[in-house]
Amino acid sequence: MKIAVLFPGQGAQYVGMGKEIYNQCNESKEIFDKAAQTLSWDVREVCFEDKDDKINQTRYTQASLFTTNIAIYEALKSKGLQIDAVLGFSLGEYSAIYASGSLSFEQTLELVEKRAVFMENCATNNPGGMSAVLGIDVAKIDEICKMVTNESYYVAVANDNCEGQVTISGIKEGVEKASILLKEAGAKRVLPLQVSGAFHSNLMEGAADNMKVEVANINFANPICPIISNVTAKEMNSAQEIIENIPMQIMKGVRFRESMLYLAEQGFDTFIEVGPKRTLSNLVKKILPEAQTLQVEDPNGIENIMQEIGENQC
Repeated sequence: MKIAVLFPGQGAQYVGMGKEIYNQCNESKEIFDKAAQTLSWDVREVCFEDKDDKINQTRYTQASLFTTNIAIYEALKSKGLQIDAVLGFSLGEYSAIYASGSLSFEQTLELVEKRAVFMENCATNNPGGMSAVLGIDVAKIDEICKMVTNESYYVAVANDNCEGQVTISGIKEGVEKASILLKEAGAKRVLPLQVSGAFHSNLMEGAADNMKVEVANINFANPICPIISNVTAKEMNSAQEIIENIPMQIMKGVRFRESMLYLAEQGFDTFIEVGPKRTLSNLVKKILPEAQTLQVEDPNGIENIMQEIGENQC
């Protein structure tokens, strides 16, 4: 058995996430309390109650989701789970960086919050959008995006989620023009996404530049287990690779489908999604239908996972 832990990214959040595990698991409570002490706002209130409607604002979403992911992960790890690799989707890659031992929780949380601010500012200064494209090959999508892109229009493949499910990102007019051509080329549906900017595209260059400055001043440790990079769909095994990857990851697309195929080639057969909802688990089932796929976001999920795989690790 080879186990990879998967961490979801922005979009998985919901009001109430993490509340049950906070109330029942000491390891989770410690993480949320640390986050509340580190940030200038109470992540517990945003995650559990969200009285001021902040949870879907990028400024708050990213730190809230990162904290929830790690609160669940620490509760699961305390049961003795052994893992062989980590992979996070977009924002989830920061959860993977922490789980690899490269940074402390507080260091990673502070970096996540800065990332959110940089991306939000960049989205305001360089307006754009994203759309999901269903039922057409990623190579054809890429071809059409390149055909559309010129001095007036810009659009690019952002995330390759699974066969027949891809997102594109760019300026509004570029996304709209590409959407028309994609439908003509056979796409089943093209759905505009409710996001605040053109994430994972060249319009995020300013945020990437800011992150490059930030990571240059941080001491990363070499990871104790491989991180599968969103940018390369291959392993990151050194601190230097992580430092180089972080700025690029904001501008480049998430190669999730390729990452999963790579892990399968390396003999991975069990994937545990640690975080809210089942977004990544559902994608894995489409990419690797024979793999064992599990998901955890509450105390019952932890017990179920340890029953499923715990005996095989003894």
